[in-house]
Amino acid sequence: MVLLAPSLLLLLPLALVVLRRGGQWDLRGPGAVRAAAVAALVLALARPVVPGDEERSHQVLVVDHRSGAEAASAATARLEGLERTDRVVLVEIGGPLPDQALAGRSAERVPAASLADALLAATAAIPAGARGAVTLVSDGGDESLATLAPLQDLIERGLPLHAVALPAADDAARPVVLDAPEGLRAGATGVVRVVLSGLGEEVRVTLSGDGEEWGSRVLAAVDGRTELRFAVEPPKEGFVEARVRVEESSGGPARERSATLAVQAPTRVLALTARVVGSGERLAELAGPGFQVDERGADDGADGLPEPGDYDLVVVDDRPASLLPAAFQARLVSAVQGGGVGLLASGGEAAFGPGGWHDTPLASVLPVDAVQKEEKRDPSVALVIIIDTSGSMGGNRVQLAKEVSRLALKRLLPHDKAGIVEFYGAKRWAAPLQPASNHIELERALNRMQAGGGTVILPAIEEAWYGLKNVNVRYKHVLVLTDGGVESGAFEPLLRAMADDGITVSTVLIGGDAHSEFLVNLANWGKGRFYGVPNRFNLPEILLKQPASAKLPAWRPVPTALEAGGGPTWWGEVDPSSVPSLAGHVETRLRPGAEEVLSTAGGTRPVLASWRHGLGRVTAFTSELTGPGAGDWADWDERGAFLARVLRRTAKDLGGAFRFTARREGARLVVEAARREEGTVQPRVLLGDEELRLSERAPGWFVAERWLRGDEVERDARLVAGTGPELRDLVLLVGSALRPRAVADPARALDPAAAARWVGGVQLRAEATPTPAGGPERAPGTDDLRPLLALLALALHLTSVYLRRRPLEAPAGAAA
Repeated sequence: MVLLAPSLLLLLPLALVVLRRGGQWDLRGPGAVRAAAVAALVLALARPVVPGDEERSHQVLVVDHRSGAEAASAATARLEGLERTDRVVLVEIGGPLPDQALAGRSAERVPAASLADALLAATAAIPAGARGAVTLVSDGGDESLATLAPLQDLIERGLPLHAVALPAADDAARPVVLDAPEGLRAGATGVVRVVLSGLGEEVRVTLSGDGEEWGSRVLAAVDGRTELRFAVEPPKEGFVEARVRVEESSGGPARERSATLAVQAPTRVLALTARVVGSGERLAELAGPGFQVDERGADDGADGLPEPGDYDLVVVDDRPASLLPAAFQARLVSAVQGGGVGLLASGGEAAFGPGGWHDTPLASVLPVDAVQKEEKRDPSVALVIIIDTSGSMGGNRVQLAKEVSRLALKRLLPHDKAGIVEFYGAKRWAAPLQPASNHIELERALNRMQAGGGTVILPAIEEAWYGLKNVNVRYKHVLVLTDGGVESGAFEPLLRAMADDGITVSTVLIGGDAHSEFLVNLANWGKGRFYGVPNRFNLPEILLKQPASAKLPAWRPVPTALEAGGGPTWWGEVDPSSVPSLAGHVETRLRPGAEEVLSTAGGTRPVLASWRHGLGRVTAFTSELTGPGAGDWADWDERGAFLARVLRRTAKDLGGAFRFTARREGARLVVEAARREEGTVQPRVLLGDEELRLSERAPGWFVAERWLRGDEVERDARLVAGTGPELRDLVLLVGSALRPRAVADPARALDPAAAARWVGGVQLRAEATPTPAGGPERAPGTDDLRPLLALLALALHLTSVYLRRRPLEAPAGAAA
């Protein structure tokens, strides 16, 4: 046995007062019976109970009178079908049910303002572990996802939700959605979405903000769900009270829906420019007042550059790496990775590879790699062959000299030049300097040579020097072929002077090995090489030039047709097919994992690419944003809108290190902060001047809950969120209150029949039929002993009265 009010046992001494009478204890007479009656009464007042099984069920009927007159009649019918032993709780929205509808049945009444509140009250009305059911009589027209919590509670407890689904009371054209799905920023053009539902003709839709009209549309007809989008440009940051009004030309009441919209602060942009003067100012004009652009040009030294972490976005436009110190680059990379700052790298001749960004801290985070093509070049050369045709070269020697000459000429390309000088006591041009492509002329000159005459080589070398002086080629070379029988003379100063003019002299000893030391000296003085050709089986490979590789410029100043890609978040209202050509681009290569938004025709090279890097986003535009390289973009009507979307998409996310969300569940406000990446900074949320307490429910997931009171329930909750003690990375949040039923969104409303199936109930008719209960088979309960103890106290009291009033018997033998 359990006493529910044990403190009342303090009254038990009253029984002793009744037992003692006239100064004596009455242990056998009426006093003892009266004392027992008082004790039984005190024990009854202590509310004794004993464990047992509860046989009755708890039936909760939720009646939504806003659904029309049918709600009352359906509720009356459902009450008639309940067992008389059931405990009945009546939860009503919008008006009381007449007392006569109860048919003499006792019922607890609970008022509610919405379906969410009603279902919460209904679940609370059924004790834990008891059997029962909830029956909902409604058309489900409320816009409230907060009903999910009580429905889940019913499922966990095994209690069914039955539904009497009523037809919608009103289907006139009305606004059911008013929001800004992509957010709003001060000074920037944003989109406000209005969704209509219902039926109507000649419908006028008027949108306003803080009392100022933003736009108006007239629709010929509304049939079902219709979505409208209005372009708005809020002038300042803060909260705006938006309102949409829907009127039909046929008359009838206007339907209005209001919503608090959060207008975030303009995006803070640091523009680092250099080659294109004033490009930051031009970018600000194109993107619009939604961006606060702070431009720093080439004249701003390392000491004049601000901290990148103080901005939402850093734009490096056509600025070479030499004008951005490595220390600042490292701070910028850190701000992107750990602070969520956005980075946009763009430009042409002074960006990426052409700007010297290779192997810099900034290049390591870009979504593209610089492509550096190389071109193998065979530098031009002018060759003068001097052939000894003196008498000593008779026989096979002159033929051997011709073979060596032919091998040397074959190494020349069409852009090279060649000439032949012969000496035989005198000197002459057998073939003047001419393009090496004139193979026939050069071959004829060789074929005409015959041995005869003396050996005088010095004038021939001087003639070659004079012929090569004014030739514009990369290399100039003289090849002397002789058997070595030459005169003495001032060879050394001549050859050293030729070497100073960039003319090298090589020598070839034809046949035998005499006089080789002299020819070796000539080659050394002329900075050339010495070759020995004893016979036709040992012909040398004459080295005239060394092929070189040249780097091609990565900036391609040619018209560049573009191919659009990327998701709709990059384009919005901009038509991707309207993107015109650029006047040039920097050749780069897309890195694995990066998103390609724009590419050259055929997808060969990326033009606009982006990826996430740590907490921030990095975007690369491989052309000029505002300079002459923009080409046809200068006349593109959508240029500003597209660049604004690229800047906003790349900029720091609202909230910085956290993603903040706010929602309402009836009168309960819930704010969540999810950490985007590991860190130590803590989130903060303010509701007016009150700071909400955020508790970490899981690693990186913080939740604040607050029950709204009084007028707060009817208003949208306006919140300011941020990080750290100084509340950085501010973001404005709105916890939207429930909207009037007349403008509730059917897509967000509760479907009674579907809810009943989900919870495990059935759809009932508006008839007096039994309502199935759920819960445990044997519900624990208690048996109240108070009635028994009260009855015992009454019986004892009557016994004491009888004992006091019965006649006393006379003693035996007494006189008559």
